[in-house]
Amino acid sequence: MMGLYFLFKLTVSLVLLCNIPAGGYVYQSISDCEYGDNITDMVYLVKNIFNQNLNNMYDSRVGKYVGFGEYGMINAAHYNSQGWKMKARKAEVETQCRYHARLFRRSTLDRKVPPVVRVHQTKPADYGKQSMLECSVVGFFPQEVWVSWLKDGVEVTTDVSSTDILPNGDWSFQLHSYLELTPRRGERVSCRVDHSSLRESLEVDWDTSSLDAKHLKMAVGIVVFFIGFTAATGGAAYYWWKKRFDLSPLGRQGQTSPSHQSELLSLNRE
Repeated sequence: MMGLYFLFKLTVSLVLLCNIPAGGYVYQSISDCEYGDNITDMVYLVKNIFNQNLNNMYDSRVGKYVGFGEYGMINAAHYNSQGWKMKARKAEVETQCRYHARLFRRSTLDRKVPPVVRVHQTKPADYGKQSMLECSVVGFFPQEVWVSWLKDGVEVTTDVSSTDILPNGDWSFQLHSYLELTPRRGERVSCRVDHSSLRESLEVDWDTSSLDAKHLKMAVGIVVFFIGFTAATGGAAYYWWKKRFDLSPLGRQGQTSPSHQSELLSLNRE
C-alpha cells in the first residue's frame, strides 16, 4: 500500500515538473495557533496553499482537514484517512500551540520586572533658590507605570512634567519625571512610583545631604575663623599687657625709683 502511494506521488510530481508554467508552482504550508486570554481555548490550523489559493486546512475545532475546491476536497479526504497524521495533528495542539503559548506568556504577558528609581537635581542649587528635580524610573516591565511627586506626604500636581515611556530595546522601559520647586530646609520631597511588579507604592526621597553638608562646612568654617580670630586677638592683647606692665624679676631690676636717681645725682656733684 505504501509502495503504491509512493508511486502515485512520484507520478504526480513528474507530471507537474513536465508541465511547469512560466511562473512556476508555489506550495505553502502554514501552521497557526489562535487563542485568547485563556490558553485553554486553543485553535490549531494547518493551511496548505497552492499558488496562493487555499487548497485544504486542518481545523482543530472539527478535528479534521477541510478541502476547498475539487482537488482540495480530494486532498483533505486523503489526509483524513491517514491515522498517523490525524493523531499527530491532535497532539500538536498541546505540543506546538499550548506549550509555546505558555512560554510566550511567561516571557511577555506574565513577565514582571520592578523599576529602579533615582531622584536628583538637574543642576546644583541652594536652599531658597529655584531648582528642578528629576525622578528617573528605568528598567521596568510591563510598560504601564504611574509616577507622582510628594511634598511632606502630600501629592503635588503643579509644576510637574514628564517624558513619554521610552523603550530600552531589551524588553524594558524608562520614564523621567520633573518637578520645579524652591528647596526649603527640612522639607521632605519624594517621588512615588506605582507598577504591577510592586506589591505597594515605592517612594524615594530626595537626598538633601549634599546641601546640608555644604551649609555644615560653611558653619564649621565660620566657627573656626572666629576661634582663630579670638585666639589671635587674645594673644596680641596679652603681649601688649605684658610689655606695658612687665612684673618679672628681670624687669623690676631694670627699673630705678626717682629718689634713688636724685641721690645718685647729688653724689656725682660732690
